[in-house]
Amino acid sequence: MLVGLNFTLGGTHEMVQRLVDEGHLDYCELLIDNFLQVPPDDLARHFKCPIGFHVMFSKYLESDLDFLQDLAKRLRVLIDALRPLYVSDHMAYFTHRGRRLYHLGEIDYDADYDWVRRKVDIWQDLLGQKLFIENYPSIMDGGWEAPAFFERLTRDTGAGVLFDASNAVCAFRNCGAPLELWDNVIASTPHFHIAGYNRTIIEPHFTVDSHDGDLAQDTLAFLKRRRSLFDKPGATITYERDHNIDYDAIVADLARLRAVFSCSKEEIHAPHVAVGAC
Repeated sequence: MLVGLNFTLGGTHEMVQRLVDEGHLDYCELLIDNFLQVPPDDLARHFKCPIGFHVMFSKYLESDLDFLQDLAKRLRVLIDALRPLYVSDHMAYFTHRGRRLYHLGEIDYDADYDWVRRKVDIWQDLLGQKLFIENYPSIMDGGWEAPAFFERLTRDTGAGVLFDASNAVCAFRNCGAPLELWDNVIASTPHFHIAGYNRTIIEPHFTVDSHDGDLAQDTLAFLKRRRSLFDKPGATITYERDHNIDYDAIVADLARLRAVFSCSKEEIHAPHVAVGAC
């Protein structure tokens, strides 16, 4: 399992370089929207490690064709030059009836399916390569429907899933959707996200994928229980941390991830072994 970090903030560049130089990272995932104006040679010079591309603001479910064609043209320059490990995007709404949402909105996995499938086909075709789409941290009952939706979508479009393990844990905590529902999705993809979560301040309280703290024990335990599905040749797992940036805390979380995926098969199947003990 390759362990990486999502690089989104310009102010953390030196920290990311240090993490690479000290061997804590195998690759970096760029929030590529922030680098469209940077020449490919400059990116290659500053990131002397493999990279992945994570797209945030294509809004491909809502954007018109002209916008997507222009964005894809710019992205393909970087894709062709830098050959990223993968290109990924989100499965979410950014607006509702013309109004921008403060938090990304979840699709209706049943009613929206045909339309979403067409939009994924278009966006993937414009990018010219397989697109990996991230699952949503469900707040309501969408968490029960999402796994089967992604299985169907990948069959129909040839796209993949960027499976966010902490998003699935958030959905479990919010609506009780069993994590085992994701087994087929996890087995089918080599690319993963993981981050800390938190509880909302205002009521009613629910769990959000906050990217602002250490990895939770239940998230690490999920990885360990399903390690045989996660870990495979060429697999990547990207650690996300956008707030409360602390070098030592990040190093500790990266070490926890490596500990999970360095366990032997005997240790994985031993019920008495605690997360991080192997």
